[in-house]
Amino acid sequence: MTRKLKTVGKVVKAVGLKGDVKIFPLDSYIHNIPNQEFFFIGDSPEKAKKHYTSFVTKSGKLLRYKIHENVNRRDAENLVGKLIFRTVPENEILNEDLIGFLVVTTEGLPIGILSDVLTMPAHEVLSIDTGEKEILIPSVAEIVKKIDLKSESIIIYPMEGLLEL
Repeated sequence: MTRKLKTVGKVVKAVGLKGDVKIFPLDSYIHNIPNQEFFFIGDSPEKAKKHYTSFVTKSGKLLRYKIHENVNRRDAENLVGKLIFRTVPENEILNEDLIGFLVVTTEGLPIGILSDVLTMPAHEVLSIDTGEKEILIPSVAEIVKKIDLKSESIIIYPMEGLLEL
């Protein structure tokens, strides 16, 4: 079985003499689980290798991790520029899995096709292509009512004025 990996960060710097690295988060997941037991690190998911890790500290936007396989700074420097991946459980749906889904209202009116999911500081935003324009809709429980994997559709409750922009 092929493992499914998602990019969550990038190694940007070697720190100290014992192989620590600083990681720039590319996904909110990495903030939620600082004590991740392991990550896959590499140029791509296909080339990524498993590395056991320990969270050390946060410094601004960067996270410092100890990579247990690294014994010195040179080992850490070899990882600079590499991407950090996490495994995705089989039952977890990723944003990229939803691209192309039909977006409809709770009344069944089609709005358009989901073209992207944007990560913003407060929440994610759905980018919907109507064929004529792009509509941005906050991905919050008050609006997104259901994601139907079988019919590949997203059902939303468009609050007044949401679609008129």
